[in-house]
Amino acid sequence: MKNSKKRFYSYVIFIFIVFMTAGCQDIKGKETTLTTGEDESGVNHHTETGSRENESDQTDSNEEKGTSKNQPESASSKGSGEDQSKANPSNSVNSNQYSEGEKVDLTPYTSNKIEWARVWYQLAPNQQIDKMYVRKISAGSLINPNHEESAVYPEDVIQLEGTRQVDGAVTYSGNGDGTVNVYNVPARWNKKLNGEVDKEEIKKVTEGVIKTTKQVRIEPVSNEDIIALIEKIQMVDPQ
Repeated sequence: MKNSKKRFYSYVIFIFIVFMTAGCQDIKGKETTLTTGEDESGVNHHTETGSRENESDQTDSNEEKGTSKNQPESASSKGSGEDQSKANPSNSVNSNQYSEGEKVDLTPYTSNKIEWARVWYQLAPNQQIDKMYVRKISAGSLINPNHEESAVYPEDVIQLEGTRQVDGAVTYSGNGDGTVNVYNVPARWNKKLNGEVDKEEIKKVTEGVIKTTKQVRIEPVSNEDIIALIEKIQMVDPQ
């Protein structure tokens, strides 16, 4: 009886030891599996990270190469633009000429001379003149100085004439506001009119000059053109 109990206990202890041994081996196996999985995961992670870094480095390298290739093209384009500018200097020359023309100074000239030149430039029929004669005529003077029967100017006027009849003439008075009163006085009077025979005709014609006076606004023009005319001015005595 006692031997049977001993055997039974021995058998139980043996079974317990077997189960314990098997459990420990199972736990070690799981730990090994986990460790191996972590190691493999770490290796894969490092591998993927390294691949991404290599791809990034290659991309940066390609971008730098592309930039270096584009830089010569930009330089080439710049050089081409400079060549075109040199090949067409008229653009810059024209710009400078325009600026220089606008900067021409009229300070050395009197306001009267500037006015005479502007009036002639706008109202006279011919700009290609040798001289511009300027005559100051006082109010009350005969419109046609060749005949006493003529009507008289109601105000002081300025008469501008060229050296030839085709150059025409401009007779006007200034209003001081950029406008002038223009009198339709011919460059040459009809010399066939006889004061004793054609008194009424002379009076009618000269009175018509006063009645048909027109107000005209004088527009600004290039200073260079003004100076060219000022240099041709010559004062003359009233007739």
